Amino acid sequence: MVQVLSNIEVILLSIVNEKPSYAYEIDKIIDLREMRRWVRVGVASIYQVLKRLEGKKLVYSQKEKEGRMPDRKRYYITDSGKAALVEASKRLLSSFEWYYLDLNVGLEASDLLTPGEIASCLTKRLARVQANKKRLQELYAAGNDTVFKKKAVIKNLISFREAEEKFLQQLLQELSMGND
Repeated sequence: MVQVLSNIEVILLSIVNEKPSYAYEIDKIIDLREMRRWVRVGVASIYQVLKRLEGKKLVYSQKEKEGRMPDRKRYYITDSGKAALVEASKRLLSSFEWYYLDLNVGLEASDLLTPGEIASCLTKRLARVQANKKRLQELYAAGNDTVFKKKAVIKNLISFREAEEKFLQQLLQELSMGND
């Protein structure tokens, strides 16, 4: 039976597949790889999701002690976890997705704003988009020894920022012309 996994479950399974890890280590890997730029995962949810994955028998844990440190649970992927990860990866790489974007929600809720207020907000967002795009381009250019998947994620994020930049510029132009 194929288990449909959430994106957070897939991320955690992927990390544990690379190297059996403690929840704290997983959190640090997520920070190091800057994954929070493109997936919403908090520290508390890491513990909850690991517990859920363990309940699904996709990972198992062993308490381990290092020196004077308290016991910690190290998580290991199971064969079922590997199979679920393969299926999830294939599904995510080949399927079409919908975008649940804050920008769309903000546009939908903007009826009480004046065109000038909307333009001001969109101008601020555009500046953030451009700064983020520049930073991503710098990361991509500096990543000569970066593994394929990290470079691909960065390149994908750059493409999204470029599209958003163009969209925001068009919206601002329409607002300046008085179109709605």
